Amino acid sequence: MDLPTRLSYLFGTEEYVGVRRQLVLLREKLLNHLHRMEKENLHSTCSGSLGEGVAYPTSDDDLMLYRTDNRVVKTYREITQRGDVLMVPSEDFPGYCLLLDVQGSLRENSIQIIHEMPFVSSSFFKSVILSGDRESIHGPCISGNVGSWEYDHACCISCSFWPDVANDWLTRKRSNNWPLSGMIQNIVQNGCHVVPVGDPDSPSGQHEWRLSFSVAERTLMHSFNHTQFLVYNLLRLTLKRIMEKSFPGVLCSYFMKTMLFYTAEKTPLHLWRENNLESCFKTCLSVLYDYVDNIYCPNYFIPEYNMMKRKINHTNRHGMMDIIRTVYDIGIVGILHLSGESHCLNDTLSATDMEYKLDREFMFSYHLWHAFMSVDDVFHSLPHEAVVSYTDCLSTFWRILSECTQNELMNMMWYRGIHSHCLRIIDSLLILQKNNKQKYRLYKTLNPLLPIGFRGDVTTGKLTMATYMYMVGETESALYVIQKLLSEYPPYAIDDSGDELKRRTYIEVMCGRGFSIDYKIRSSYVSSYYLDSRCLNVFPYPLRFFISIMGRHFIDPLTYTFFLQSICFVQLRDQSLLRKSTKCLVNHIHELKYGIHIAYAKVCVGIIKYVQGDYQSACRWLGSVYIIADNFPPPYNKRFSRSVLTYVSCLVHKHFSSEILQNQNQ
Repeated sequence: MDLPTRLSYLFGTEEYVGVRRQLVLLREKLLNHLHRMEKENLHSTCSGSLGEGVAYPTSDDDLMLYRTDNRVVKTYREITQRGDVLMVPSEDFPGYCLLLDVQGSLRENSIQIIHEMPFVSSSFFKSVILSGDRESIHGPCISGNVGSWEYDHACCISCSFWPDVANDWLTRKRSNNWPLSGMIQNIVQNGCHVVPVGDPDSPSGQHEWRLSFSVAERTLMHSFNHTQFLVYNLLRLTLKRIMEKSFPGVLCSYFMKTMLFYTAEKTPLHLWRENNLESCFKTCLSVLYDYVDNIYCPNYFIPEYNMMKRKINHTNRHGMMDIIRTVYDIGIVGILHLSGESHCLNDTLSATDMEYKLDREFMFSYHLWHAFMSVDDVFHSLPHEAVVSYTDCLSTFWRILSECTQNELMNMMWYRGIHSHCLRIIDSLLILQKNNKQKYRLYKTLNPLLPIGFRGDVTTGKLTMATYMYMVGETESALYVIQKLLSEYPPYAIDDSGDELKRRTYIEVMCGRGFSIDYKIRSSYVSSYYLDSRCLNVFPYPLRFFISIMGRHFIDPLTYTFFLQSICFVQLRDQSLLRKSTKCLVNHIHELKYGIHIAYAKVCVGIIKYVQGDYQSACRWLGSVYIIADNFPPPYNKRFSRSVLTYVSCLVHKHFSSEILQNQNQ
């Protein structure tokens, strides 16, 4: 296997990189469609490495957020709406500016008076939008984390024009015809943004804003061929694994991207081919060497702005040049050894191994997860009174999908959308008391869609159909769907938080075997089953009360499968099968790893005991949840504790609540 193919094992094949980028565009379109549905004057743009189609385990979710009723204008004449602010470019610090609030339309606590003029302060602006102790300011971004997921959200302001300071980029000579003239025109039409961060050397640095060309950079990155993409990832690997060890925080990925842009502009496209990969990489290293030697890295759009200022000095300059020379001499193979990625050079690596690795990375990637969540949000946010517009929403979803994805991935996203669509229809259907005409229309819409949602993935479509059957009184049909789910897939295939070894063994059957992408996702990607308070009426009543307090949260799919099976047996009054199903759920608790999943599983057992009428056992199980929840990080500890106590006081006889206090004291 040649070197470019082995590098694709690390960074992604051309096909997978294309799919990642399609998912980025799909998520962005769905987020902005959601903003319009909820009548929010917001626009989201996916940026950073995830936005460029780069997949690293440590990649943050970078989003640029700006209000559509707030923009930067160039002259007083262009001020047409209340949220417009006037740009005052900095003469001494290229790429930075002040924003004059001419109309006094922004919040007073984000305004700084400079020379008796009201300017929008970048530092004040960030402090206003900072929410709680879980978030912090990181450059122009608000950073935080939800579990293992880290995010950087840049709350910026859109610039309706192309700034004069970047006009050189439009007019400079390009002998190699990159970027193409049509791409340049498209970039100029989209304008740029200003982000809340100033130059540290400026006396007004705390209140200045920096010009950001993130959208233009993403467009340029998406135009790269696969060789250029591999070179960019090699440059990032060199930075993260080699240079950062000796000089942490001096260089950043943005420098590597800028260097690649300049190199791509100055070299013919025919040189960027896979059999010339080593030469292309070393050409970029030579450019980086010159930047460090001269202590000058010009911004790609504003060459007067030296991005290495304050980063490199005469103390660290020679050491960094030595590392670059060493990396140049050892070449790509040496870099892979130094960075700890030499396993991809193993002679035993087969095409199947590579496909398995990429399949697994893709099916558990943030790209796919974010796309799924965006699909769910679009349909869950529909108000109940908009039932008649469900079909229109589905048509809009199909249009957005067809604009972004042109391969097998479209099927998977379509199934997911149908599943979310069915949840909202079921929710509306089950709360209708009268209006037979409206009920008939909903039934007519739901009946052909439910079987399509059934094919969504391993769990979600089947569990939704089984839940619906149970809710409308077709208990035996619900059990048939559950039995079909359990017979087609082993328990560890449905469980996304249990035995990792068994789960990995099952995935190996699906990954790297020549199946289509949507089949692989459908057969091996296990998404947690969401209990969403926005679709409260879809779920069985005993669980519904708990969801109403917890809000939107997730449950382990196998836990919910056993729970649904058990309450079906309660409905049929089959004590033998009920004991067997409940025992399966109890045994499953011992295989769970995460506290949140264990808590939900114990809640489900407590609900089953309550439905049976065994209030004392219900209290014991719910009391054990109360103890577990106390160790959860906020705000989950308070939500779970309050939910359990409320549940017990409302649904179980009050004199049993003392047992919870005894369990807590023990």
